[in-house]
Amino acid sequence: MPLAVLTLVLAVGMGVAAQRAPLDVARDLAVLLGRSKLTGQIVAWCGAQLREGEPRSFALALTTAAGGRYVILHTDTRVKELAAYTGRGDLSCYTPAEARTLDRTIQQSDTIHGQIAPRWNTTVVCGFIDDTTAECWQYSPANQLFMKVGGWTT
Repeated sequence: MPLAVLTLVLAVGMGVAAQRAPLDVARDLAVLLGRSKLTGQIVAWCGAQLREGEPRSFALALTTAAGGRYVILHTDTRVKELAAYTGRGDLSCYTPAEARTLDRTIQQSDTIHGQIAPRWNTTVVCGFIDDTTAECWQYSPANQLFMKVGGWTT
């Protein structure tokens, strides 16, 4: 992995980690990135719990020459693409309870339209695929894949 990308991950990760998760998460992400074959600039990330009792995976917004994409970096360095995006990568991870709270806020809004309907006890990952449209995905342990569970437009 190019040193510049690792340096960027650590710089970005430490800032985000202070707001969203313990600082050791940034180190865990840096280690996984060093073992993975991912390339590109990470513009956003958050931790994603896919199964209870397993180490945390990471949702990433990557920008490359080919464009932006949201991916999940598993603890074994497998990568699962969630969606492509245009513009700036804007990504968030929510517990199912937090996602239901966000859904209630969306339902009460006159200007935001959509819904989020978590189905499992796993992290809900939401990202803007363009300037006004967000999509949300959640890992289905039974099916072992990410499924779309909602989204919204502003």
